[in-house]
Amino acid sequence: MRRSESSRARADDATLPDVVREDAATEASSGTHTLERALLLLKVFHGSAKPLSHAELVRRTGFSKASASRLAATLVALGYLDRAPDGVRVQIGVRGLRLGHKYLANSPAPRIAREIMQDFADRFDMSVGLAVADHLDMVYIQYCNGSKIATLRLGVGRTVPMALSSIGRAYVWSQPPEERQRLLFGIWKKSGEHGPQVVARMERAFGDLDTHGYCLAAGEYQRDTFAISVPLALGKPPMPMGLNCSAVGPLPDRMMIRDELAPALMKTARLLTLELEGVDSSLF
Repeated sequence: MRRSESSRARADDATLPDVVREDAATEASSGTHTLERALLLLKVFHGSAKPLSHAELVRRTGFSKASASRLAATLVALGYLDRAPDGVRVQIGVRGLRLGHKYLANSPAPRIAREIMQDFADRFDMSVGLAVADHLDMVYIQYCNGSKIATLRLGVGRTVPMALSSIGRAYVWSQPPEERQRLLFGIWKKSGEHGPQVVARMERAFGDLDTHGYCLAAGEYQRDTFAISVPLALGKPPMPMGLNCSAVGPLPDRMMIRDELAPALMKTARLLTLELEGVDSSLF
């Protein structure tokens, strides 16, 4: 009986010297590490095409100047970044934008959610965002604005930190205890000397979610703005996300939040849950 191709491959690999196999494993590991660093560099643009200087890339990634410069040059050559008109800064390139557009074209969640979210945005003249977790950030996969609302400089593809946003706090609250503690530890560590205060604010938000089912934040991530958020899980199997409504200006009075905005936002979350109940969440 002839051996299968996979059996022959395993047998051939077994005859290789240890040093060759180790070199191959090291090369694969190195390639994965380089890819991770390149993706992290792309991530610092936070869904915005605004050009960034090399100094800003270094600050946001923590890479050395040489590493940031080398990765940026490679991504420019591949078309994922472009040189800005000044020839010094870099911005998201055509291929980088295509990645996002392909996601939006192929994912059913943003398309199905849009009409429901837009209805809330028009009714209350606010922004409404649906976001998923990305490490210690939340990234918006759908974002709708009321026709008269002041711009919040947010939108699809933009990210906000879990620690400073009500939508992030709602997401962390919804996680199982072990995962919640893991996220809180990561946020504490990332926040440095401000870790205790940051986590304390998050835990106060958890108290509001325990009691009322929603939490809010005002002026923490973006000055002169407020946001109200609820957790939700969409698709099959359910994928945890966050839903918020937000606007520029002072926080509305507690009665309006309690009696109008929060119930309407929670109803919107239920409608989204029903609409996406049978949709394969792996497509999100």
